[in-house]
Amino acid sequence: MNKLPFSRQVIHADLIKHRSNFTKLLIPNPNYFGNLDAQNLPKAVFPIKGNTQYENLGCIGLEPQFDLLKTVLYINQDTGYSGEICSAGSQEYVRFYLSYDDGLTWQDQGVTSITVHDVKHDGRLEYALEMPIKPEKISCKKVNQILARAILSWNVPPPPNAPNYTPIWGNAVEAYVLVRPASQFNLKDILSADFIKDFSSAIIPEQIVTLKPQPQPLHAILASYEKQGVELHRAVFPMLNELSQSPVQLSKLQSPLLNLQQLPILGGLNIDWTKVLGAIENTDGNIDYEELNCIGLQPRASVDHLVGILKVKKPQGYSGNLCSKGSQEYVRFYMDFGAGWQDMGLSSVQVYDLNELPKSGLHYAVLLPVNLDQYRNPCQKGPIFAKMRAIMSWNSPPPANTPNFKPTWGNAEETTVLLTSKHTNSTGLPAPAITAVCGQSVADINQSTGLLTNGGFSKAPFANSLWKSGHIGNAPDASSGGVNRLKYRLMASVDGVNFNPVTTAFDIRTEQLIGGSWNFPAPFSLTPLADGFVEYQEDLVDPIQTFVNLDILGVLHTAWDDNPYRWLRIDVKDAVNPAIVYSSEVVKVRVDNAAPTATITMDQGPCSDINVGDSITGTYVTADEHFDNVTMAVLGAGGGTVIKTPTAGPSLTGESGTWSVSTTGMTPCGYLVQLTSHDRAIIGYASGTSYVAGAGHYYQPLAIGFCLREG
Repeated sequence: MNKLPFSRQVIHADLIKHRSNFTKLLIPNPNYFGNLDAQNLPKAVFPIKGNTQYENLGCIGLEPQFDLLKTVLYINQDTGYSGEICSAGSQEYVRFYLSYDDGLTWQDQGVTSITVHDVKHDGRLEYALEMPIKPEKISCKKVNQILARAILSWNVPPPPNAPNYTPIWGNAVEAYVLVRPASQFNLKDILSADFIKDFSSAIIPEQIVTLKPQPQPLHAILASYEKQGVELHRAVFPMLNELSQSPVQLSKLQSPLLNLQQLPILGGLNIDWTKVLGAIENTDGNIDYEELNCIGLQPRASVDHLVGILKVKKPQGYSGNLCSKGSQEYVRFYMDFGAGWQDMGLSSVQVYDLNELPKSGLHYAVLLPVNLDQYRNPCQKGPIFAKMRAIMSWNSPPPANTPNFKPTWGNAEETTVLLTSKHTNSTGLPAPAITAVCGQSVADINQSTGLLTNGGFSKAPFANSLWKSGHIGNAPDASSGGVNRLKYRLMASVDGVNFNPVTTAFDIRTEQLIGGSWNFPAPFSLTPLADGFVEYQEDLVDPIQTFVNLDILGVLHTAWDDNPYRWLRIDVKDAVNPAIVYSSEVVKVRVDNAAPTATITMDQGPCSDINVGDSITGTYVTADEHFDNVTMAVLGAGGGTVIKTPTAGPSLTGESGTWSVSTTGMTPCGYLVQLTSHDRAIIGYASGTSYVAGAGHYYQPLAIGFCLREG
């Protein structure tokens, strides 16, 4: 596909003026720009819908090994983002959705954002954003294909549960993605009930078994591909790669008693190898089967990600079905900081043969974690740009340090990226930092109040278990041996002065990148010593790069006390002289472990007999220092709706008012009127490959009941 070069659009003066006053214009008239379809709203004054002159999403894909949706964002202008690089800038918000029924219904997956600034640059800047998801995993016997959507909106988060929302500035993209098959099952889920019954003495139905995909036999692949029209040289390409990388097999090729058809790897195939090798030689940068479409840099609080999104275009030609190993789409990433291309590393994603494919193909994301700290500057020294290049190659890793390599199957993409500014540690000494609490960036936590404000939460405290994520800069290469791992500990205080070590055991998952392929060791527990120290698990240096899922460093449980604040930090022992300890900056968080209080009354009295057609009335009061919302409902088989009329609030601390229920049309029966009150506290916990951040505490008082009778 020949892509048109980027050309920056000229922005009209009226548009620039309205963008610079964007939020001020929205406050008195939410429909000032005419992007809302709801009735009873003020008329539009200056219509703008889905404007993409400043920013737009390019594509979306799923990294199935991590269950991460990734999208690439294009920044098309060099001004219009509310401030230069040392300012707060503005936010590009992206809300993600999934559909399991081809777009009929959508499930909101959450919102994330990235900070952008006014910076002078040529071309456009390309970023990546992500959202962890938790799709249901099913057997490899069935294709688990879902539709993903991302909605971009500048400076205003797209509202939740609004999959058809049209942003003022921004756009939406969607694509079909493939969820990785489940690798573990209970025996009862894969064996018949009769089989389990017959062998009950030898089988534990609840036992977990792990299924390991095996290569699909080549003869079976060739038979299928002949029917599907997949070229022979594509079909045998993986086998030839394997042969070329096997010294034992290459030695056999030099034997004076050589018989090609007797080589096990060839499997007695009757193939004209001269013709096949000629076809491979004449295949250069073929994108009939797969194509790399978008690339970008994803700034992260710890280690950044280089991201590529590729499209698989055909159902067959990927060396095996979902129950096999399939094949790899390799992507090697390069960056140029001004002195030429530097090889940043290799990553990959697995792809498979399917019976059929959506017309728009399947979209996969590939990620490579990179530590770019050595290239950063404080913002006062100006922006740091870099060129970024990604080379995708099917089933054959692009060779290292070869930035102009052209793959047999695959292509290359190139762009410009902007590194985030930060004060870097140039001493080479350990540099610990807490980057997130319960998955929420420390940058969004007000250090005066300890409250969180971002695209998903507003002035929210934390509660219960405080999961801390972080990173230790300049950690040694422990995977190569001969070097001890760094030891760190979490420290916590309730007054900001006296700190104590956190000794709570916690579970972590690690991910290892070895030769461009991802490995996922079994989860394990870390138990701090009495002084709180544990071994740091992350290792960013080849040959075995190890990453800690969610960058988890530990957890502090707070549910059993009512201290309103916690001050948190990390201590790291010097690897040579353990008497020397390096400490991170302290992070202050507000803690609220108290649920809201609430009362509800019924004017007719609790447990009253009510005739069908009568109205029921009452009052309610709910309060919390960090109040969020209150809902009321009628519980019972015969329906009924509560009309809630606030007389005070809602405010940040509570709401009170009256309520009523019309019983006309309701079925005679027993009913309950129930009040549920929520606060804004974040109750987060680590789950799989994502944080789960709840909507806060809730309190359900004893509901008031009534008996509805025929009048």
